[in-house]
Amino acid sequence: MELKCKLCRTYSDEEDIFCRGCGVRLLTSRKYDLTRADYAYEGDLEKLALLKELATPAALLKTFYLKKAVSLHEKEVSSRGIPVDRDSRLGSLLVGCADKLCLKFLPEMYVDYELNFNAYSFGLDDKPYVVLGEALLNALEEQELVALLGHELGHIGCGHMLYHTLAEFVLQGVSFSASVLGVPLLEAPLRLALLSWRRESEVSADRASLLVTGSVDAVRSLLRKVVALNNRSSLVYDALSELVSSHPHLSRRIALLEEYYRSAEYEKAKRKIEKRMVVRKALLPICRFCGAEKPPSSLFCPRCGRSLV
Repeated sequence: MELKCKLCRTYSDEEDIFCRGCGVRLLTSRKYDLTRADYAYEGDLEKLALLKELATPAALLKTFYLKKAVSLHEKEVSSRGIPVDRDSRLGSLLVGCADKLCLKFLPEMYVDYELNFNAYSFGLDDKPYVVLGEALLNALEEQELVALLGHELGHIGCGHMLYHTLAEFVLQGVSFSASVLGVPLLEAPLRLALLSWRRESEVSADRASLLVTGSVDAVRSLLRKVVALNNRSSLVYDALSELVSSHPHLSRRIALLEEYYRSAEYEKAKRKIEKRMVVRKALLPICRFCGAEKPPSSLFCPRCGRSLV
């Protein structure tokens, strides 16, 4: 059975989950979908609201400079790495994680041979990208790899892409012209606000990582391994060093991860994922028995009346 994408009109197989043309998610249902409210960290939401007061999305995009920067960076990444086919082992893990988090778009993914022990996401909400360093990819066990994908996709699911991309470019030394973007991006208050929000956003992404793996051990192992591989061996909390860092200190990240793992919010989100996996076949916009169109949230076909669960 094939599904026709409402955005690009491409036909995809019912097992694809995401359109093979534009990457939009084919299986949608507000009732069963995970949302950022299920795992976004409070500090992330609060500091993102403050950041938007300093640099509004409209100001950032009004000249399309950031979109151009994203396009140029994608070309740079593609020139030194390879795209990941969704039918490959790595691609199937990406699709599985994106499905659990109910992303609206499947990101394009690259393996970058020059990135070493790192990974990041960039782009815009409707055109996200994930980049994995080949060295890091080879150093991870499969559950750690799933945790890594969940983390990067968590940034996408939380709607971090605009400011996350801006932070990545600024931190990597890409020059932004205040006159072009219309906001004083190089002023210290905005730079500090970006770093402060970026640290809190990592906590939300760690929570997403936990949700896709279902294993706090796998996420802890990933975080510790990435820190060790990047020669950040100190486990002692240092508030001053964190102030000028783009990521929270490892000890704080693990503490906040374990706090979420023990929370009622995590249990609720986990049950939501489990229930959606059970009814996933029923979320197709057509009946798999008679082919009639149906609301994605309906568990019964309106024409033949058969249960789709």
